Amino acid sequence: MGWFGGVLASPDPSPAPIGAQIVWNEPHIWSVGATVRLAVGREGVRLAVFGPCGAVDTELERLVDHASTSELDTAATAWTGAYALVLDNGKGTFALWADPAGACPLYLARTHDSLLWSSSSLALASLLGSGPDRGWLATHLADPTAWTPGRSAWTDVEQVPPGHRWTVSPNGASACVPYWEPPSGTRATSVRRLRDDLADSVLIRAAGRAISSDLSGGLDSSTLTAHAARCGPVVGITHHPKGKERGGDTDHAREVARAFPSIRHRLMPLGREHLPFTDLDALVLTDEPPPSAITIAQLFSQFALMASEEAEVHLTGDGGDSLFMPPPTHLADLVRSGRLLHATRDAQSWARLHRASPWPVLATAWKHPDQLGGASGPKPWLTSDALDLADAVVSPCPHGGLLGYADRHLLAECRYVGRTAATENQLAAAFGIEMHNPFTDARILDSVLAVPAAERWSAHRYKPLLVDAVRNLLPDSVVRRAAKGRFAMDHHHGLRANLSRVLDLADGHLAGLGLVRPAVLRSLLRRGALGVDIPWGLIEPVLGTELWLRASGTAKQLVRWEERP
Repeated sequence: MGWFGGVLASPDPSPAPIGAQIVWNEPHIWSVGATVRLAVGREGVRLAVFGPCGAVDTELERLVDHASTSELDTAATAWTGAYALVLDNGKGTFALWADPAGACPLYLARTHDSLLWSSSSLALASLLGSGPDRGWLATHLADPTAWTPGRSAWTDVEQVPPGHRWTVSPNGASACVPYWEPPSGTRATSVRRLRDDLADSVLIRAAGRAISSDLSGGLDSSTLTAHAARCGPVVGITHHPKGKERGGDTDHAREVARAFPSIRHRLMPLGREHLPFTDLDALVLTDEPPPSAITIAQLFSQFALMASEEAEVHLTGDGGDSLFMPPPTHLADLVRSGRLLHATRDAQSWARLHRASPWPVLATAWKHPDQLGGASGPKPWLTSDALDLADAVVSPCPHGGLLGYADRHLLAECRYVGRTAATENQLAAAFGIEMHNPFTDARILDSVLAVPAAERWSAHRYKPLLVDAVRNLLPDSVVRRAAKGRFAMDHHHGLRANLSRVLDLADGHLAGLGLVRPAVLRSLLRRGALGVDIPWGLIEPVLGTELWLRASGTAKQLVRWEERP
């Protein structure tokens, strides 16, 4: 047996440290991952809960003593948090429940005589000696949110589909079936539930622990910081350009801090040393390319600040935009269901907001709905081989057959945020900090999906569902915000300051794999350095993946496996 980024955990009901491994004495059962709670029942039944979970010990003990499949299916989303369940029934049957948002991902691998599972794809890759998976990489470059069944970033390692139960019987036969279905409900009910679930999701992470939180001045992070402040002291961290401590987001963050005396507000000035594309060699290897790869200098400086404040847990608002500020993808559902008047009205609202004609977006909703989500469109920096490979690998989003187009888009976006948040947590673990994204909790996802897509979207209100849920929590000026500051200029400045280093990334591992056209990518990067607007959301995954690949050769050295009698 072995370990990854933590200490070994004994099989008792107490929580295990982050990065710990649970070992149940069978030589083919390993798990590496986040905080783990264990419960032991009668006749050798054992249950592990990975990730933050609102269940109290007595509830887990009761569950493990009556461990029927239907009860466990319900339990997998019954409590607050983002967690996965693992059950050994003591009779040779083993089962995994992956959470619906993929925020606590589980992975599988097979050897000639064993089935292996882990909460880290990197750990399994190191055990198998696997390298990066070319098909997964191509898909990640073409559309990071796309679903690639049977795969992960590593060859011969696959992710258990979110919202699915994977079971292996005593004879080695395995099956993977969905246990979760997208909910239905009313907007009013969902707003009430969302209000309660947001408070509970912060409470289970903050109670009794030293907490810090992003406090950008935006609605998402302000909501989490305010809920944390209701639980006790919290360090609220606000970034701002060096030498500019007033105005915009910083002033809104101050308003939140003044409203809650338990917030200790810390400003983090950002200078040239924090620009994107700075100190790129600092990136360490994670399960897959982390979204923060090109902003690693700023991220590690923030981790150092949190560590100096002795924070144990850090809250981020990542995922809030995906849930509460969707693009007009619901137009495709309205058009295809014949609700043309409603679709036309919403398209006209969108057109007025963007000073454009409504007719092209309506035509897109009918003929090319994928383009409404922004993932499609030309990507000339990718080779035709990469695009063909991605098309061959991608499959419809799990549970997609039960959802309309807008819900499928939202679910894919949320699952991408949830899965990659695990990589950010791996980076934070090097500083002794747990990172948490409450907006990827299963109950919060359920509350949002229960609202019809057309009622979640608005051209006239900013994040209306979240605003209605937190109206009495935050200062009015923060709730009434119609947008949040953007920092595209930082990317232009960082690219200009580090252009030689970044251009070197264009002709590296991805080019060697035949996935990237270096000349086209270099041309695009030079334009960005001159201040020309370029599609950062599509280019950043390319550069981040190249950085990750350059670190991937160290997998065997970073993850050490040992035999245990």
